[in-house]
Amino acid sequence: MKNHCRNSLLTLALLLSLGLSAPLAVAQPLDKVRLGNSGTGINVYLLDIGKRMGIFRKHGLDLEAIYVSSGSLLNQALMAGTFDMVMSQGSEAMLAKLRGADLRINAVVANRFNHVYISGPSITAIKQLKGKRVAVSRFGSGSHFQTNLALKDGGLDPEKDVTVLQIGNSGARMAAILSGTVDGTIMAADFVPKAKKAGFNILADLSDTNIEYPFLSVHMLGSYTDRNLRVVKAVIKGMSESIRALQSDPATAKAAIRAALRTDDVETIDYALARSVQVLDRRPFPTQAGIQTVLDELSKEAKGKNWKFDDFVDLRALRELEKEGFFK
Repeated sequence: MKNHCRNSLLTLALLLSLGLSAPLAVAQPLDKVRLGNSGTGINVYLLDIGKRMGIFRKHGLDLEAIYVSSGSLLNQALMAGTFDMVMSQGSEAMLAKLRGADLRINAVVANRFNHVYISGPSITAIKQLKGKRVAVSRFGSGSHFQTNLALKDGGLDPEKDVTVLQIGNSGARMAAILSGTVDGTIMAADFVPKAKKAGFNILADLSDTNIEYPFLSVHMLGSYTDRNLRVVKAVIKGMSESIRALQSDPATAKAAIRAALRTDDVETIDYALARSVQVLDRRPFPTQAGIQTVLDELSKEAKGKNWKFDDFVDLRALRELEKEGFFK
């Protein structure tokens, strides 16, 4: 009887030992990814909600998101090796490619604009900006690209009719209008309720154009994609699931927006969420039309070569995920 009890206890101890050690044996280290991002809107909510819900860790990633005030600065840091990948406007990656950098767009989570053009109280139409000063974050940035589009659509020549100043992010540009340093700027639509309350005029909403554009792209050096396709796929999975969470879990989405914008204003939070749901796409393929929009605008830079869609995108990760049925 004693031997039987002893054997049973030994068996139980062995089973417990195996049960406790098994998870340790199969645990895999997380892949560290340094992701640079610019802007203070949709991209921040997307990354925040993915971290809050453990989505990136679920896909084996230790994702470190680092904010930089300008997309053009982001790409300089990317090429210097500071980041593994960046998330910003695709026009910035394409401009760098046109100038000789091996940058590739691996995904586009938003293929339409989410920005508006604003001015101070005395300006009520874009044509009134003729002879005035307008603000962008930096020359060659996504804000500069969208500024050119908005001014042209409003009947102005951005190279002749206005003086463009480098000011910084959306908050700095709004402050520049209030101080009288500039008269107009492009900014994320998430700030529209705040801007209206502060007396700014909304001169144009670029989302009304329905022009396709790689508004929020994930891009990296071609050599990184070549070496780390599995990691690239995991990042895209994490972002796609974070988009689904943002679109289907309003409470968590609003918490992420509240933290990102540092506001408790219900109107601002609700407006930002509605724009995010409208713009984001969990099947984040870049579009031919979106890439062409950028090429048309950067025609001077593109001279000398017949540039095409495949020169700017790397769809290997997306195609593998599509084949695996991830986006169903």
